[in-house]
Amino acid sequence: MRTLFRGVWTMVAALMVASVAFVSCETKEVYDFEFDMPGSIVTEFEKTIEIPFTARNIVSVSVSARPKGWTINNVDLVKSVISVTAPKSYTADDDSVEENGTLRLTGYTAAGTSVQASSYLSLLNQDMDLSEKYSNSYVLTQKDTRYYIDVTHKGESNERITPDDVVILWQNEKNAFNFGGYDAATGKYTFFLGHEDVKDEDDKVIDTRTPDCNAVVAALDADGEVIWSWHLWSTGSDVESTAIVTSVGEFMDRNLGAYHNSDGSMTQDDVYRSYGMYYQWGRKDPFSRPVDYKFSANADEEIFGTNSIATLYKYVDAEDGDDVGTLEYAIKNPMAYVLGSADDNYDWLYGAHKADLWGAEQKSVYDPCPRGWRVPESSVFEAFDIDESEDAAAWGDVSNMYGWHLVDKATGAKMFMPAAGRRSFENGVLTNVNDYGYENVPKPWIGYYWTATAGEGNKSNSLFFDLNTTRAVNNRYEAVKAMYRANGMQVRCVRDK
Repeated sequence: MRTLFRGVWTMVAALMVASVAFVSCETKEVYDFEFDMPGSIVTEFEKTIEIPFTARNIVSVSVSARPKGWTINNVDLVKSVISVTAPKSYTADDDSVEENGTLRLTGYTAAGTSVQASSYLSLLNQDMDLSEKYSNSYVLTQKDTRYYIDVTHKGESNERITPDDVVILWQNEKNAFNFGGYDAATGKYTFFLGHEDVKDEDDKVIDTRTPDCNAVVAALDADGEVIWSWHLWSTGSDVESTAIVTSVGEFMDRNLGAYHNSDGSMTQDDVYRSYGMYYQWGRKDPFSRPVDYKFSANADEEIFGTNSIATLYKYVDAEDGDDVGTLEYAIKNPMAYVLGSADDNYDWLYGAHKADLWGAEQKSVYDPCPRGWRVPESSVFEAFDIDESEDAAAWGDVSNMYGWHLVDKATGAKMFMPAAGRRSFENGVLTNVNDYGYENVPKPWIGYYWTATAGEGNKSNSLFFDLNTTRAVNNRYEAVKAMYRANGMQVRCVRDK
């Protein structure tokens, strides 16, 4: 069971505001109790800070929670400040210290009513400011680090937005991303990425590593509606240094949102960690993986929303509202999978089809790849074919790889492409089986990869391959295959020149 370090080193506020009217015997008890600031930055060991709070009609205050190693010097109800001293060491040097944690005060009224106010304390450790590299997607590789991203740009364009608030909509690991806060003055959103414990056979922690996790952060307007969103992609190795050079471009070594490249491994965990996120063509927001490597019951991987509560995607069609099937709806609803309809040739856009959402010639504002990368145009996959030795092998010898090594016909460069299936354009269900109608039970094993190139009939071009479990000679590789745009498929980013 993976455990995630819940720390930060900037103190980011998560305010719990109490403004309550209590009615009893025709009298109304009114009081306020909250922290005045969204957080304090502790930059030195053993530094003492004073944190102001508001306490109206509160007669006494006690400290009900604080992180280990932090000293509460005084709670002054007259001046409405609490004095706190930071620890003298980091957690790595003293396991009795929590670098980050909740400070919670309990206030009491004259009538005996109790109310709480909470904020987060955080000791400055590591940080990384990515706000100058604004994009729709961020690759995060450094554990135990506070990150800053820009939340005022749409993608990599100069089109700006002004959020009223910023929240994490979902993540597929509890508390991998936490202690988030939005600073309207700078236009930055900050969050903490912790670590995952590495344990030995005796369940003893022997190391830590960057957690495997994907998440979506959303900017909200004053009405709480999403105005833009961003993909956070935590993976333990650097996609820049592991890129694969081919005759038609430099590719990431893994799918967008995957945690590594299995490179033909037949280990189940390796296979599963090589599956990336799923994208409807032209949309920037990801949908998560199957529950396991073999698509058990075609179920989605569990995802978590606010306060680590399990949440679900929505699967919608025209019956769910007049605005469904529009670009505006997709932007406002990054967790809604828009199902295709026959009337629109199974495009998630109903009526007003757009062929340039991802831009075959130039990276677009809706491109889901991180800065410096883009969705490839379709002709690049014509330079590849399935590795000859794998293509000729008995299916039992290669089936558990769940993918093919593709070989650059000009240079011999190889890259492994997982057979991670797709989400259906009709119902959003994860599927990884092509049933040829033979008596043999088909094996989950197909690969679909979007390209940025639009195809005919409101379709778009993809790379397709599969493993034929009846006769190897029928293995298929199609460099250009037109697919319905409401399909959710994998993406392999290429270097943006």
